[in-house]
Amino acid sequence: MATSPCGCRRYSVASYAVSHPADIGHNVRARRQALGLTLDQLAAASGVSATMLSEVERSVKNPTVKLAYEIARALGCSLTDLLERGGDPGPRVVRAGERLSLVDEDTGVERHGLAPDLLRRGIELVHYVLPVGQSAGEMAANRPGIVEHVTVMTGRLRLRLGDEEILLGKGDGVTYGPQTVVEYSNAGRGVCEFVLFADSTQAGGMAAAGGA
Repeated sequence: MATSPCGCRRYSVASYAVSHPADIGHNVRARRQALGLTLDQLAAASGVSATMLSEVERSVKNPTVKLAYEIARALGCSLTDLLERGGDPGPRVVRAGERLSLVDEDTGVERHGLAPDLLRRGIELVHYVLPVGQSAGEMAANRPGIVEHVTVMTGRLRLRLGDEEILLGKGDGVTYGPQTVVEYSNAGRGVCEFVLFADSTQAGGMAAAGGA
């Protein structure tokens, strides 16, 4: 499996998503240019190298969930926004094969946006799948006002909020304001699946939710 110069794993967007692999690069470029940012400025704001950002925008590489989250956070949008193809704002059914997703080809970590239309209301719903021994990666603190809720569907989840660790089993849930570093990792012997609900309606604008 090829990696970028910074050692970032390559991700597949096509396995579950209706969007093409090129969509995330197009959306990153469009949002960056709309904000009047250069690649170097976005690199400074996101912590992702300008080289990697250029490769993402040109669809040479797809970022990991962690790096995509950092890019979205710096652009003031959600990660699902970066995968969105756009279209009519009216009601629509999102079939299982039409979810906007990132799949880590090395670790098998999956992130599926479940309700992209809710983003217009400042709400994001995401389904994560963590294989045994894997983590979605450490994610930087969000802006004040964002509230998240996690419910475990299967397996055991270790949720790290700064220096605090919370172990959750099937059916367990927790609500928190992620104004600290967040990490989701599999703490069990089988696959861990959980749903993340993120509400940014009180954050003064759309923001990228922790892992969302």
